[in-house]
Amino acid sequence: MADRNNNGLYFIVGGIVVVVALLFFFMSGTETGTATTEPVAGGDTNVVVEDDSADVPPVEVETDSPPAVESPAEPVEPAPAN
Repeated sequence: MADRNNNGLYFIVGGIVVVVALLFFFMSGTETGTATTEPVAGGDTNVVVEDDSADVPPVEVETDSPPAVESPAEPVEPAPAN
């Protein structure tokens, strides 16, 4: 009599086949980004950007927290040896 303990294996192989089929379906599609209408005729558009940052004063931020304290670059005393 045949061994019936391969049902899980068939399920996994079937899932892999479905995933591969979906990947093939999405990868083999045609391009959908082609234009079907002519662009609208119009005039020229000119954009002018003015730099007026020289007239703006620097920003100052007020906080309620105390000023930051710099930590020492090296420890005050060496760490104890184990």
